[in-house]
Amino acid sequence: MPMPDHSLPLPFDPATAGDRAAALRRWRRIAGLYLATVACLWLAARLVPRLLPDYIGWPWPGFWSLLRAVGEAGLVGGLADWFAVTALFRHPLGVPVPHTALVPQNRDRIADGIATYIDSEFLGPDRLRGQVQRLNAADQLARALADPANRAQLADLALASLPRLLSRGREAALREALARAAMEGLRAMDMRPMVARLLRDAINSPLFEALIQEVSDYGVVLIHGSRPHIRDAVATRSKWWMPRTLDRSLADQVTDALAGHLFDLRSPYSEAGHALRQWLAEIPDRILDGDPLGDRLASVLRNAVDIKTLRLALHHLIGRLKSAALEDAAKPDGVLRDALDAMLLSLAQELDQPATRARLDAAVEGAFLAAIPGWRMSIRSFITDTLKAQDAADFARRLEEGVGKDLQFIRINGTVLGALIGAALYLLDLTFG
Repeated sequence: MPMPDHSLPLPFDPATAGDRAAALRRWRRIAGLYLATVACLWLAARLVPRLLPDYIGWPWPGFWSLLRAVGEAGLVGGLADWFAVTALFRHPLGVPVPHTALVPQNRDRIADGIATYIDSEFLGPDRLRGQVQRLNAADQLARALADPANRAQLADLALASLPRLLSRGREAALREALARAAMEGLRAMDMRPMVARLLRDAINSPLFEALIQEVSDYGVVLIHGSRPHIRDAVATRSKWWMPRTLDRSLADQVTDALAGHLFDLRSPYSEAGHALRQWLAEIPDRILDGDPLGDRLASVLRNAVDIKTLRLALHHLIGRLKSAALEDAAKPDGVLRDALDAMLLSLAQELDQPATRARLDAAVEGAFLAAIPGWRMSIRSFITDTLKAQDAADFARRLEEGVGKDLQFIRINGTVLGALIGAALYLLDLTFG
């Protein structure tokens, strides 16, 4: 019995859509040739004994009866599987038989089911927490501060502003005033621009692209791991007259096609991947326009900052820098620059401490998880709206092409298996009858 070839990759390149359509047509013709072959066998077995009676016993007695049994059973099996496979995607022969064209008629239900499955299996906080932890923000910051070039850039920024800030007032009063202003400003400031900027930087970061690819890869793995559950779900909802082999094959092919669609999200050049990244890129602007998500993220950032630590850091920092800032800030090799470099290096070393690293990672994780509730609904709506916006017939065609030739192997196997069963039943009847 012919066996399907699973060597083709699941993620189909949109550029190869024409090749997939041509391959599907070719395998339809091959399946049709199998059906035509058994039909010819049946027709020959009916006509030869009547038109050429001298050949009734050739090559052995009962040969034409056996051939007719093979042709009849193969024809029935092939036609039945042709109807079953065709009924998934369209009305057989264009006749609107009830319970046919299942995919286009249930496009909206399929879209809702895919969105619900992705939301429950991929976008839950527990699912994403591990992916966020892989970002390892504390480690990234520690490595950035360990680079002398990065520390030099930060020192330049600080030296450009410190002389202006430290040029007025008495040292003690200035220290306290700046500390109070920093604390009060942190409580009162609109942190939406900061949150939007941080999100924009995160979305534009290669790490965020890596996160999308990790989620996509995990989704593909999880879908394949859920194959038995999907098979059971399809079998439970299937009609009683639907062959179980077809249920199993349909579940497998839909699973593979869905996995391929999820894999497409990895690439920013695919249609789905580009739309997802464009939607993510709009989130910072939504926050600036007053989206409640900005308030939740700002609250997380405020809670992550230790006010006492901020006061102490400002107090010592301003006290040490004031006397040197006015005369040393303009020097390319000044002491203040070295002091800033040492401070940043000390911060990098502090980030090597497990407690500090855990606190920073927890803050990043909390900020991301706080954004999940708003993102989940938007992502779910994006999936359902995208799928429902497609033409039902085009949706069914693309799904059938994505499944590929395996459904045509169902037709071929049904024809061959029917022919073999016909031969076996005839021989059993001949033996015991």
